[in-house]
Amino acid sequence: MVKLFEKLFPGEVVEAESDFFDLGGDSLALVALCAELEESLGRDVHPSIVLNHPTVQELAAALIESSDKNSS
Repeated sequence: MVKLFEKLFPGEVVEAESDFFDLGGDSLALVALCAELEESLGRDVHPSIVLNHPTVQELAAALIESSDKNSS
């Protein structure tokens, strides 16, 4: 997840607590992040998950949780 954020925001220091919007995330970056996540995870990623979980750590946990729910 850190690598994806670093790819979207070159030159920024990205850590677990880094917030998508504080790093400069906008609607275009949101679409790009979701597309990257969909490609790497092989499933749909709705932009609302980033809106509701904007930090690297929160987003990773939410994606894991949603994956666990979908696989049950």
